[in-house]
Amino acid sequence: MKKYLLSVAMLVGYFFSTEGQTRKKAVNQNKFTSMLQLGILEGQSDKSFAQFQLVNGIQRNAWFYGLGLGIDYYASKRSVPVFIDIRRDLKKGRRTPFVYADGGYNFSWLRDKDKINFWGGDYKQEGGMYYEAGLGYKFILKNKMSIGFSGGYSFKQQKEKGTRFVFNDFPQFPRPSSNAQPDIYDYKFRRLCFKLNCSFY
Repeated sequence: MKKYLLSVAMLVGYFFSTEGQTRKKAVNQNKFTSMLQLGILEGQSDKSFAQFQLVNGIQRNAWFYGLGLGIDYYASKRSVPVFIDIRRDLKKGRRTPFVYADGGYNFSWLRDKDKINFWGGDYKQEGGMYYEAGLGYKFILKNKMSIGFSGGYSFKQQKEKGTRFVFNDFPQFPRPSSNAQPDIYDYKFRRLCFKLNCSFY
């Protein structure tokens, strides 16, 4: 009987010890990661424009899940994309290609000089959908850091709308027309993006 109890106790102890080691390994697989991205945007405009993004999330084995915030310029239309970032390494090792996909909302943040002038009308700016997808290659360094580059395709929406003032014979000053329909400028920006990525684990 004592031998039986001793064997059971040893098995239970071995089980809990193994489970604890497995959990410890599983915890070690989850790494909090901060990522800085500097990019160049290329589209219909004849100029290149800048993009900056900060992404924080969890790296679990080959997968990364994060939340991102950026400042995005395209021509004179500045915006702030807020998005979910998912990416996957395609092989193990210190050098690996990866694929990524982003999706979220693009908040409009226009400077006064870049807004359409409605001569004092009821002006509003709005954001819209934002998504991006692409592939890249990264180098994992020994000091808990990786450097990489990526290229992809992105899409964002942005709107401006307002009611223009009209000039009436009397009184002699502009005022909004009671039956005027607002002018709506619905921008859909499609462009290629090339980024330098720097991650800290």
